[in-house]
Amino acid sequence: MPCVCLADCSCFASLSFAVRTAFAAEEAIASKSAEVDAQKLHYLTAGHGPAVILLHGYTQTSRMWQPIIPLLAEKFTVVAPDLPGIGDSAIPKDGLDMKTSAIRVHALAKSLGVEEARVVGHDIGLMVAYAYAAQFPAAVEKLALMDAFLPGVAGWEDVYNNPNIWHFRFKGPTPEALVRGREKI
Repeated sequence: MPCVCLADCSCFASLSFAVRTAFAAEEAIASKSAEVDAQKLHYLTAGHGPAVILLHGYTQTSRMWQPIIPLLAEKFTVVAPDLPGIGDSAIPKDGLDMKTSAIRVHALAKSLGVEEARVVGHDIGLMVAYAYAAQFPAAVEKLALMDAFLPGVAGWEDVYNNPNIWHFRFKGPTPEALVRGREKI
């Protein structure tokens, strides 16, 4: 019986350490805002080292990256903005397209002293990341694009127009009604 108790204490201590470490890592993520192109851009940042810019997907914000930020922050300076018009970033009066969003994200990076970065785009963030790399190739060390098609690359229309992929045609009052009042969630 004492061995079981000792094992239980050991497991509890390990679990307790893991929870404390996870909370400490999450607390190390700073939530900040910057003025870019006369617009507020919110971003999360952590770590030190070469820069990594994380661009979120559709219906998401920078918070989607919170589980991975502490891991990346061990070796990199992580910058994860809310794309313009999404989350805690201001809604621009104009230029709410991927190319202009990329220009604004690049301006944010430069304002933070980032001259060159690894840029990661998920879902619609992929489109912004691609526009970023296309417009500022000298500012991109590496580019990772995942989880969406890229307009302009052969075959994207077939994917976009496929009626079996429901969310590309998910528009109108229904999606707004589903999230109204629960945007933070």
